[in-house]
Amino acid sequence: MPKLTWKVSNKTQANLNLTQYVRSLNFTLGRPTPVSPYSGNSASITMSSYGGIENYVNVNDEIEFQAQPTAGINQFLLNARVTSRTFDDNPGTGVNSTMTVSLNDAMLQAGMANFQSQSLVSPDDQIAEIDVLLPQIQIFSYPTGVEMSTGTFTTNANQRINEIIAGDRGVISMSSTFSQYVSPRVFDEFINTDIVFGRTTSASQIAYQDLVRVEAASNSLFYTQATVTGSASTETKSSAALATYGTRTFTATTAQSQLVGQTAEWYANTFSDPEVVMLYLSFTDVAQNESALQKFNNFCALIEFVEVSYTPPGGTEVTGYYWPEQMTFNATTSQTTIDMLMTPLTYYANFILNDTVFGILGGVPTYESGIDYNEVDYTYNDSSADNGSRLGV
Repeated sequence: MPKLTWKVSNKTQANLNLTQYVRSLNFTLGRPTPVSPYSGNSASITMSSYGGIENYVNVNDEIEFQAQPTAGINQFLLNARVTSRTFDDNPGTGVNSTMTVSLNDAMLQAGMANFQSQSLVSPDDQIAEIDVLLPQIQIFSYPTGVEMSTGTFTTNANQRINEIIAGDRGVISMSSTFSQYVSPRVFDEFINTDIVFGRTTSASQIAYQDLVRVEAASNSLFYTQATVTGSASTETKSSAALATYGTRTFTATTAQSQLVGQTAEWYANTFSDPEVVMLYLSFTDVAQNESALQKFNNFCALIEFVEVSYTPPGGTEVTGYYWPEQMTFNATTSQTTIDMLMTPLTYYANFILNDTVFGILGGVPTYESGIDYNEVDYTYNDSSADNGSRLGV
């Protein structure tokens, strides 16, 4: 029977193996919606607490979670620091006493740090600057596609990171034990083609055991107007849906120094369809194909856009790419349950020419002599495109 086997280690204490003392663990990666700020990933471990075991996990110790599928390869899935311990002391000898260990990752650590008159000088790589300034956090970042304001700031580190993300419209992805900011300019490099989530199991498909579809209007993701405040201006833009549904305003504060109006327009139009659905998937490790479980474990070590297939009752199959906005793991000695909140590609519509998933051209280039296309020298025959017209509609 396929199964994920977990290992919990204390890196601060010479990689001390804590697994034998762990009764259960759970952790959550990501954020609840594509417009929510990233507050950070959190975890909880229930451990035995008897005979000095509590000394094996001290506040601020760095704890590492690994998972290994049956007959498979282990992956590092989370690195977090101990923030608190709660003890449940049983009567008598106390041999069955437990302690609950709470942990926070890099983004939550950043939320505990306030900058005072801190200089940030890079217009497109400030998350990397913040990572250097705060040694306890580990956030790798790709440069943003939108320039951010520079200067001297008195602010919370987590708040500044989220203002950068809101302006650039990227995502935080987990990569083994550290977080990384993925800008829309490199979305095409974060597409998983090894695994699919669907109704049945196979060597390349994880079978969900429960699926809930929630429309935007029911999920607080339906807006017809957006007001975005950047470093130099505040812009309000509306979509065509405002005339039909009335004013439903989204507000955001960003760190950007340019293109504030374009960002407001993007938010107003991207979230203007009340019927776009997010997916809530749930499944257990013991119900999966062994090969697929290994591929899923690899996927958890580098979170990317992934294909999901489902069939509404009495309807036809729907297939598309989704971003795993939030993932929750609950593990006991018998099985691991995984809950996933999946965001449709619609909400990350930053198109990249000729890309299989994000592309808007996809056609065969044909040269037309005598026509100057600003030295490009070709047009596109859209009749062969499989990803929409060159205008992306």
